[in-house]
Amino acid sequence: MVGVQVSESYVTSNHLLAPLFVIMNPTLERELVPNETSSHLLSFAQGHPVRQFATIMFIRGGLIAIAVTLVGGILAALYSVPALAPSFQSVGLDLRQLRPIHTAFASAWIFLGGVAVVHRWLQDHGGVVTWGDRWRLRVQVLSWAAAGTGILLTLSLGVGSGREYVGFHPIFSALILVGWLCYLWNFFRISGPNFFQRPVYITMWGVGMLFFVVTFVEQHLYLIPSFFGNPVQDLQVQWKATGTLVGSFNLFVYGSVIYIGERISRDPSYGHSKIAYALFAVGLLNSFTNFAHHTYHLPQDHLVKWISFVVSMAEITVLCRAVYDVWRLVSVAESGEFSATRDSFAASKYWTVFILFSAILISIPPLNAIIHGTYAVTGHAMGATIGIDSMILLGAIIWILGEHLRAREGDLAAESFNTAGMRRIVLWLNLSVAALVVWLHVSGAVTGVTRVILSPGETYVPPAWLAGSNGVLFAVTGGVATVFFAALLWRLCPTAFRYWWVSEERA
Repeated sequence: MVGVQVSESYVTSNHLLAPLFVIMNPTLERELVPNETSSHLLSFAQGHPVRQFATIMFIRGGLIAIAVTLVGGILAALYSVPALAPSFQSVGLDLRQLRPIHTAFASAWIFLGGVAVVHRWLQDHGGVVTWGDRWRLRVQVLSWAAAGTGILLTLSLGVGSGREYVGFHPIFSALILVGWLCYLWNFFRISGPNFFQRPVYITMWGVGMLFFVVTFVEQHLYLIPSFFGNPVQDLQVQWKATGTLVGSFNLFVYGSVIYIGERISRDPSYGHSKIAYALFAVGLLNSFTNFAHHTYHLPQDHLVKWISFVVSMAEITVLCRAVYDVWRLVSVAESGEFSATRDSFAASKYWTVFILFSAILISIPPLNAIIHGTYAVTGHAMGATIGIDSMILLGAIIWILGEHLRAREGDLAAESFNTAGMRRIVLWLNLSVAALVVWLHVSGAVTGVTRVILSPGETYVPPAWLAGSNGVLFAVTGGVATVFFAALLWRLCPTAFRYWWVSEERA
């Protein structure tokens, strides 16, 4: 299925073939890594066919994950309409299945999008693909494909763990971890030499990979009876691990926007700038502190809560500046060129400002106590995941697919991504998601305030107008956003799947 059976005698115009016994000797693999200072940026077609295949394969996986996320999300939104809930229940579907599908595949999309960008960098600097690279890539793709298929099937049948972000059966976690270790090995084999002299996005990706391994293992400590038997400790560990998981995929996103910005602008200086390193530093720190936003209701010192608040605000502020800088970098491209990518990056810039304002409010400990457990938290998470992470990764993927089209069909082929219609889809996608996010914030704020007014003396009953309109507006705004997401997928999927082996040489 993976199809990375490149002949050992394959030769490209950019890399000399190493003798077979050298390629198969792990101790000599480092000799095949080109020097960073002597390597250069390659066009998509100049990259090794195996790495081309890997890049597009992970884009395909990311697009499939988006599709599954959309289906799970719109079904969950429709379930929230009181009149429709019995119909779902009659066929055995409820939020216990739909929500884990939605959140698991949303996380998968962010990681797979970031992994695709990392493999695009490997096309530039990876050198000759060794026998070990090929087999690790095979294991990575097969294990992740098996895990994704199994997770979707079992969650649909109601088999899961009930945990946040890892709501699937732990047997699939083993497959994910095996694939991740292969990915980590392939990346550090190339980036390891002179690691700290490389641009900051390499450091972001490397640290993000290691973070994922640590936090993924930590998220499964509930399998140890002593942890699971202590509810307070279990919640503390679960949310600490979840916070670090979010931090790990944030580092992939931050690294991706800097790398793509440098590629489009052909200006490599930003990867060594003070702002880029400040974003890495504060993002790294926030990975260890942001859990406190979700554990205000647990016994912990108030100082921990305020440290978490200050660090998170610092991260979003620096991110806002970094995204603006990268948007200025890509704006120097010729008019009409990379327009959809520029629009996606521009959208992430405005979303970052909005999320900063939202985060300041909902992260203040007293206000967090009011809105915790309401739709406001859902709206904030959706705004950050779609508006910042997804817009950055979609912009990166559009650029990579444009490169791929140019390599296979000529320079004019990528113009389909630079049309007014494509830009309108990106615009209306962001406007529809904004409507969804704003409504969720309003709904959550009203719920939180009225709940405080009535507690603790009376049973909470939501206002009649809110109870009657909440599910309907959630479903309508979510449905409109889904339509424009589907329109974007309709444009991207044919390009991603048009050439199965990606390059003219079968990988």
